[in-house]
Amino acid sequence: MSIADRDEVKQVFQYPILEAIARRRSRRFPLGCTLPSGAIQYASQRSPVPLNDIETAILCWAGSGITGTITGDLSTKIGGSAFGTWVGRATPYPCNVHNTKLFFANDNGTFVYDPKKATKPVEIDTEADREKIMTYYKEDCIKVLDERVEFVPKALLGAMHWNINQPGTTVFIPIIDQSEEYIDFLLGIFEVEGYGYRMFDEMKGQSAGLQEWIDSGKLKGPQVPLSSFEYNLLLNNLAPAYLMLENIHLVAEAMGLGSVIFGGYTGQIMLGITPMSKGLGFRPQIGKDGRPDPVGLDGVYEAYCPPYYKNMNEAVDAFVEKKFGPGGTFTAEYKGVTAFKDWKAIQPDYNRPSKLSIDQVKSICNYVYETYGRIPATYDTKLLPVWLQVHHLDLDFYDKHFARGIVTEAQRRHMQLWHK
Repeated sequence: MSIADRDEVKQVFQYPILEAIARRRSRRFPLGCTLPSGAIQYASQRSPVPLNDIETAILCWAGSGITGTITGDLSTKIGGSAFGTWVGRATPYPCNVHNTKLFFANDNGTFVYDPKKATKPVEIDTEADREKIMTYYKEDCIKVLDERVEFVPKALLGAMHWNINQPGTTVFIPIIDQSEEYIDFLLGIFEVEGYGYRMFDEMKGQSAGLQEWIDSGKLKGPQVPLSSFEYNLLLNNLAPAYLMLENIHLVAEAMGLGSVIFGGYTGQIMLGITPMSKGLGFRPQIGKDGRPDPVGLDGVYEAYCPPYYKNMNEAVDAFVEKKFGPGGTFTAEYKGVTAFKDWKAIQPDYNRPSKLSIDQVKSICNYVYETYGRIPATYDTKLLPVWLQVHHLDLDFYDKHFARGIVTEAQRRHMQLWHK
């Protein structure tokens, strides 16, 4: 049966968004778990039940699925060429650079969910279009581990282990890449605004690779501390990870599932750059400060920096070519769809960045990487700041210990509706 014809899918699409916001809670007790101590200790008398494929597909799509195209309604001369792609996803990204990927772990292993193609401006437009949600899940999930990723050894953070990453649960793990938006944002401020920041490395007391243009008078923008630039970029880049999980949190509420969000030091452990766990197996590079910097999962999610490129010149060129090279996002030969009625008429007004702008961006990126052995200088290249678990609730636990209303009608009906 197509998911579009299923009653449970129709109901979740019709669930009021404000009702989901009003009812959203962290509910931590899955089927099959034991809360070992305290006044509300409890041992589940029921077996774990994993999410089925339809549940998982809808949650993945809610976090990072294709929704069609972005509107792109900025001036073609001021800001418009900053977009990384015309493809729209369920959550927004800075400059629509898709630099956060959604990983998830369940009883079948650990995966990355990464659909890439839009076929029309509004992808899920009709009930029949909902079948694409299953197609994305079946065709655009890559298994990266045969087992669940290990969060932390059981000797550490014991408060997490009684219910987290246990059989039957699904954990959603958004991982951010900072290098791609780093390059894109620099290209924007040097090309689109017509002037560039006089980037100053206050940690070293010198220009961040731009002294020749400052001395020649060709660079007249404001002086900006490197750490301040990177911090503000970090704040932008963190947003998609949190928005992905809030979407999943709200949809889990609408579906009648339990969910709980987490953050903390265990992000680095899950990436696999500490001796505590092999985690996801991300490649660490040792910066000049001696700290490991996760730069990518080889062949799956690689940053725009060495060792995936010989140097930062090559990395910047690769990013520019993706947007402005043959068949790129802003070219007449672009094969994807846009929201515009007449792409051929609008496209010529987008300009490829000038050689001067590209050279200035390369100079900053080379300075940062050669000075600090990492890019950004002050934060990890790949970040895992937050994650969320979704599971089936043990309603007996809540009925015993909690007030009426903490469990919703959607949660009481869930097993009958979704697991007939």
